[in-house]
Amino acid sequence: MTIEGSASAMPNPAFRKSVGDGHAAIDLKDPDFHSRPDQYQLLKQLRDNDPIYWNPEVGGPGFWAVTRFDDVEAVTRARDIFSTDYRRGGMRIFDAKNVTANPRPDIFAIDPPDHTTFRKAFQPVFSAEAVATFKDRARQRIRRLIAGIAPRGRAEFVSEIANPVAAGLLTDLLEVPEADGTTLMTWSNAMIGDDDDDYVPSIDYRIQCVRALDRYVEALIKERAGTDRTDFLTVVTRLTIDNKPLDLDALCENFASFVVAANETTRHTMTRSIVALTENPSERAKLQADPALVPQATKEFVRWATPLIHARRTATRDTVLAGQNIREGDKVVLWYKSANRDDSRWPDAMQFKVDRYCSKDAPNHISFGSGINHCLGWRYAEMQITILFEELLATLPDIHAIDAPKLLRSNFIAGIKALDVAFTPVDRPA
Repeated sequence: MTIEGSASAMPNPAFRKSVGDGHAAIDLKDPDFHSRPDQYQLLKQLRDNDPIYWNPEVGGPGFWAVTRFDDVEAVTRARDIFSTDYRRGGMRIFDAKNVTANPRPDIFAIDPPDHTTFRKAFQPVFSAEAVATFKDRARQRIRRLIAGIAPRGRAEFVSEIANPVAAGLLTDLLEVPEADGTTLMTWSNAMIGDDDDDYVPSIDYRIQCVRALDRYVEALIKERAGTDRTDFLTVVTRLTIDNKPLDLDALCENFASFVVAANETTRHTMTRSIVALTENPSERAKLQADPALVPQATKEFVRWATPLIHARRTATRDTVLAGQNIREGDKVVLWYKSANRDDSRWPDAMQFKVDRYCSKDAPNHISFGSGINHCLGWRYAEMQITILFEELLATLPDIHAIDAPKLLRSNFIAGIKALDVAFTPVDRPA
């Protein structure tokens, strides 16, 4: 069962919730910090003055907050020193053992050599050749969705475009009916929306979603047993750790992680990019004048959005990071949203520039992670985002936000729950 199967399996349900420390001058764990208008100024203050910042924590021991790009990347690449293993706590700020009595391994919460084995097994699913086979289907779906809103002149972008685009590819990859996409997205919201009452109104609601997902996975496994299929779930059923196949709990955990990873970056980057283009009309004009910029603009979209706000590591031994002593067992949390606004890497990091990556010398962002933790699905994300904006520019070139986005309350995912948009109506899109 994924992360928790029943209330009795949860030693402390409150650990899923992120409670802010009202006494801390800057508390990055507080979900409300990440909707503050001055959040990036405060992150710059940390980068400049206290880049390995001790963040106190309500209900926990506290953690080291890493905010500079180079330090974030150094920690990400030093997997022998900084672990994501579920037995050491996992990759969220809370410890896995505090939210379930029986933590299970998944690709985001294991270290080499098991992590290496998992990545090698999944590589064919995420190769450039595999991604290419989904492009036509993705474009057809996006054109259909745009055609559905085009005559109206207004739409709710998340529910009518971003979510179904991401959910559609997810169902393609899982080889399940596209109609299942809405349910999969509901479960994904429950997995990442711990601090938002719209996504997780109660812990019991989350448990209900988890149990439903578990039943769904179990049915798929039974249906596909003994086949030579190459979809994600079937590949997972063939994996072993310590020469033992994964049990049902671990299979469900990996399925849930895949569902989240396969949609969150894509849908939230799409939506945040609409906001960014609305707020930066000169950048929109560049794309309207030269749609060939879109593939490179997609990289800036992902940097700017940074959908994954943080990831956690645990020190496996005493070490020193940027002059700061770190003790074995300390939590070390990497703040990608800060790293991607680091003006020591990009002097104009706080500017949104759709042509930034037209230069081969432009430094890469870290939204997809780094080293052996670099996101396997980055090609799928870039492919979908690129196609969406190519099609929007061709059909609804003036699409823009008309209200403030409804933000997900989270310190983990930079999500947007709703965004109203407007555009010049088109009766019959080409």
